[in-house]
Amino acid sequence: MKKLEISSERPVQNPSTAFWGERLQLVREFRANTQKEMGELVGVSHALISDYEKGKRFPSADLLNTMSAKTGFLPDFFLRRIEDPFLESQCSFRHRRNTAGRLKDQVRAQATLLGIIVSSFKSMMRFPEFDVPSITASTFTELEAAAEQCRVHWGLDTDAPILQVGRVLERAGVVIVPSTVDTTKIDAFSRRGKNSMIFLNRGAGTRPSRWNFDLAHECAHLVAHRDIPTGSLETEQAADQFASAFLLPARSFGREFRTRRFEWRHIFELKQRWQVSAAAIVRRARDLHLLDELAYRRAFQYMSFKKWRTKGEPYEPTFQEPELFLGAINALLKSKKKTLAELCAEVGFSQTVFNEITGIQAQESAQLGSLLIFPSSATAKSN
Repeated sequence: MKKLEISSERPVQNPSTAFWGERLQLVREFRANTQKEMGELVGVSHALISDYEKGKRFPSADLLNTMSAKTGFLPDFFLRRIEDPFLESQCSFRHRRNTAGRLKDQVRAQATLLGIIVSSFKSMMRFPEFDVPSITASTFTELEAAAEQCRVHWGLDTDAPILQVGRVLERAGVVIVPSTVDTTKIDAFSRRGKNSMIFLNRGAGTRPSRWNFDLAHECAHLVAHRDIPTGSLETEQAADQFASAFLLPARSFGREFRTRRFEWRHIFELKQRWQVSAAAIVRRARDLHLLDELAYRRAFQYMSFKKWRTKGEPYEPTFQEPELFLGAINALLKSKKKTLAELCAEVGFSQTVFNEITGIQAQESAQLGSLLIFPSSATAKSN
């Protein structure tokens, strides 16, 4: 079959036989565009964008080049099936009730795009096997047992603090990434599947102790809510309870909490030891009947008075950066198997798009053969 020149560097197949509309939809959702907005961006009608996405019609080579230039995704990106789409039924969101579906689609699109990168990594290097147990649990007793069972499964001390929650999950094959979608309406997102991931919103108000608890909360969805729709009050409360039990085991935490009468100095000593917030400690104490309801309410009133709940608590632990994803990039470049430009070309991203999807600014060092990581101000457009 005759090939059409899509760029001066790489010829591709005729788009009418190779173009995948689901890829256009993925790009559109990542950019938070409507079909009308995408049509205006590339100079066609929204109806035509709809037909392209549904596979009813196919863009010309010139239009494919325009799509590439306007979106930052290489022409080849649109010419492959999505092998592992992040389906809504697989995903757990923690978000405000008024969060638009369009925003959730944007976060899922980022996750699918990151999954494409992870799949590329897995084809070139050894990645941790997915090792998160699936345990049916919904009652208080079941969730307490499930949290302890996870500790046992991962070889953790059942009575000691978990000082690297993220590392535990990443060793179990769960990729942890901060979401690049600029929003305060979605706190976290997780997915159990071929590429299992946890996304956390690392906004300005996110504290390390909250980050640790959020990781354990999303772990609960991976463990206890496989094939169960999440987002309801019941599933979110269950995930919170699992997280509390996972991070603050009843036996050892109870013993330590009871060593003194309630005083904030002791609460913050426990915070520094267990790496969770004072608020989580007070809630756990109430759930284990170590505090009565009156003492619990007074504690939260005092935290509100001190503005700890809005401006942050004192004695925060050190933030634990996710390691697996960046470690994979650095290992790949250090091994000389691929340059960053080659990796981007393989998955169909420009380097700018790579930065937007991953949330990092990357620059290769010719001398060190490694990747230099910088804070990124690039975030995907959001409402």
